[in-house]
Amino acid sequence: MTTVLFLLFVMSVTSNYLTERAFLDVERRFFEQDMARVQNRLDQELRIVGRYAFDWGAWDSMYYFMEEKDLPRFQEMLDPMSLRALGLDILAVVDTDFSPVIAYTVTETGEERKLTPELMSGLKDLAPKLMEGFSEGLLSDILSIGGELYLAGISPIILTNHMGSPRGFLLTGTVLAAKIPEIAASLGTSFSVTLPENPDPLLETGAVEISSSPEGMAVVLQGRKRAFSQGIPLEVRLTAPRSIYDEGRRAIHYSYLWIFLSGGGILVVVMVLIESLVLRRLDGLRSVSDRIVSEGDTGLRVPVSGSDEIANLSSSFNTLLDTLESLVSDIPDALFICSPDGTILSANREAHRSVGSGSSKTLAGKNVSSFVKKTETLKDIEEDPATGSIFSGGNVFEAELAGGQETALPVEIRRQEIHYGRLPVVLFLARDLTERKGFENRLAKMAYFDDLTGLPNRSAFIRDVNRAIKDGSRTGQIFCAALMDLDRFKLVNEQVGNINADRILSTISRRLEEVLGENFRLYRTGGDEFSLLIACPPGGNPREGTDRLMDRIHRAVGIPCSVGSETIFPSASIGVLNDIGRFQSSSEVINRLVHALREAKKIGLGFTSYHLEEENELSGPGTVNILRLSAEMHAGLEKGEFVPYFQPIYSASDGSLSGFETLARWMHPVQGLLPPSDFIPLAENTGFAGKIDMYMMKQALIASEKLRSRNSQASYVFSSNGSPLFFQTPHIVEVLEDLLRETKADPNLFTLEVTESLLAENLCEVSRKLTSLKELGVRIALDDFGTGYSSLQYINQLPLDYIKLDQSFVARLFDSGKDERLLRTIINMGKELRLEIVAEGVETKEQLEWLRTAGCDKIQGFLFSRPVPWEDIEKMTGGDHRP
Repeated sequence: MTTVLFLLFVMSVTSNYLTERAFLDVERRFFEQDMARVQNRLDQELRIVGRYAFDWGAWDSMYYFMEEKDLPRFQEMLDPMSLRALGLDILAVVDTDFSPVIAYTVTETGEERKLTPELMSGLKDLAPKLMEGFSEGLLSDILSIGGELYLAGISPIILTNHMGSPRGFLLTGTVLAAKIPEIAASLGTSFSVTLPENPDPLLETGAVEISSSPEGMAVVLQGRKRAFSQGIPLEVRLTAPRSIYDEGRRAIHYSYLWIFLSGGGILVVVMVLIESLVLRRLDGLRSVSDRIVSEGDTGLRVPVSGSDEIANLSSSFNTLLDTLESLVSDIPDALFICSPDGTILSANREAHRSVGSGSSKTLAGKNVSSFVKKTETLKDIEEDPATGSIFSGGNVFEAELAGGQETALPVEIRRQEIHYGRLPVVLFLARDLTERKGFENRLAKMAYFDDLTGLPNRSAFIRDVNRAIKDGSRTGQIFCAALMDLDRFKLVNEQVGNINADRILSTISRRLEEVLGENFRLYRTGGDEFSLLIACPPGGNPREGTDRLMDRIHRAVGIPCSVGSETIFPSASIGVLNDIGRFQSSSEVINRLVHALREAKKIGLGFTSYHLEEENELSGPGTVNILRLSAEMHAGLEKGEFVPYFQPIYSASDGSLSGFETLARWMHPVQGLLPPSDFIPLAENTGFAGKIDMYMMKQALIASEKLRSRNSQASYVFSSNGSPLFFQTPHIVEVLEDLLRETKADPNLFTLEVTESLLAENLCEVSRKLTSLKELGVRIALDDFGTGYSSLQYINQLPLDYIKLDQSFVARLFDSGKDERLLRTIINMGKELRLEIVAEGVETKEQLEWLRTAGCDKIQGFLFSRPVPWEDIEKMTGGDHRP
């Protein structure tokens, strides 16, 4: 009875509280809606005033008015009567020095009235913040000027097409106090907007605060932030009657009487029924449950009599016990339920099958240690000293389940201690790992062998190198390593197709295996890349044996391969590292092999290069941290640390300035201004060269457009380099087209310079991309002509406009008559092909005169100017500049 009375009291108090909260929530939503309507209406009025300012600020006539400040002309654009018709009370036009040019208020009759000293002072104080605010895109706000609040719109005075720097700003406004009655009448809501002297901190959050006035009215407050940071937020205050809340309170009081009258009657009936029909029978159900928990006898069941809810509950209890027994029995993994000393209390069907026992009672009473055996991976698992069972250590481990099988079953044991009522037990769940172990073995083979050739792969090479380093340090055995890459295999792949290229790789791998003995191991570590690990005989000279081996490899690889009607003459470049035991890890060995291979490729096709530590010690103090450098380059691109420098290009005939080559410089925050030689090679290795190219192209286009906009007659051509990494960037044509569109530069005044090394990689693909760029109007120049892969087919097949002679030609111009004749022949060839010739690296007057006489079109070099920043370019293009 006490409980029921307490529940009635709690129900009454809770109902009162929840109902009152519900009415308060409904009331709050109504007041929040009213406040939102007021705020939205203020925003709407601000947008209207802001649109007037934005439209008038973008008039070209307003822009030119600020240049001449002809006051009578301003009256032709805007007059007080027009402002009065639009409901505006104030107009101000402020120059960039924050001084008002036009400033007046409009009377009710449309007359112009000068600003009071308070308004003028407030406007001047506010002008710097307004000038800063519209640069961030702000157009309207409620401003406090001279102690009066205005719905104000602010706009920069700019040209219609938004070009040119702002010439000040224009402010229009409406007195807020005069506008509030109109807004309140249209919304049916009484409100006010004030600038509080001691604001509530809640105004900063924008939350709606509701309180009651002494008269019983609701006072709704909300802060309104101002965009121009004038200080504290404005206070929007609504006053409204609390009819919803008052009505709710009356309804709650009437409900009290009915709750207690009905509760008393229910109390009597419930107490009688609970005692006679429920409590006695539930006590019987509880006694059976206690016996199951204390004794652990899951065979006990509750007696069922009758057909009421208690009988159904007892029947469900028995069904639950039957279901739990079935679930445990049908678990697909072997389950052992043991006592703390390891004695098996029960086991499921799969456990009996796994240990070869047919009866469900056979395992009960035996110790689990007779079935669960340790494996090599369980050395850290402790044993119980009394039973020898595995009852401490890890809760998840691998073991073997022994029983009637001929071989032990590999399993994963999950061990869990639980309390079955007051009885502590230990569960062992054993999962069969036979299939997983087989998969792991197959996966290990896939992980360390190449599918195409059957050779060990890169992972195996890394593993074996680490093992050789360790074995060498222990036994003194010397191991050598080699990295071999097939020359120009990309071209072979394009010529014969992927399938035939794979056949060539398989053929070469078989040849290499034939020439290698038992002390050598061959790996395929990349697409057309093979690696060797060589165990050198004790007492011999590793270099001599390696030389003979490399010679055999070159001869074996160089045997022609017939593929259909094609005959391929392969060759390979090889980098060799003697005695890998000097290094600490496989990564150091591979880095040095890559360096040696790169040096071999520089020599030519089919050469071997040895890494000489004394000539190029990559692990010394000066080693570049590639990860740190990548991070610095990424941050440098984000922060604009890469800056353009421009080297002038002159006409050789009359010496006039014709254009500029755009070159990258890195304004490093620690090392200062870095030339390209200090970071471009590293940028190519880290993959940032393409991004730097795109950034420099954009800077070249911006510079070209700046000169053209300043002087429409100027025709200076800006050029920029396109590295191989840039051409590997997807959609480079679209990228350059977007840059042209973004900068509005003339494509005819931009030249893209490409190197011959790029053309040797994929001539067809590069030719297609250059043709598409040519269609945009961009000019194409072949840079560093004659330095590496010079071929007439490039000049014949590519849409070139210029050939840039490498500075090495000019430097050795007078070394021999042969050099002069060669250079003159190149210039004459360019003339015949209607290509312009640009000579780089001109440093003496003798070189200049010879190039002029030979017919060279354009020249650049230190004789005329070093690369200079943009500020010097502006000075140079201010007049006639001749070298």
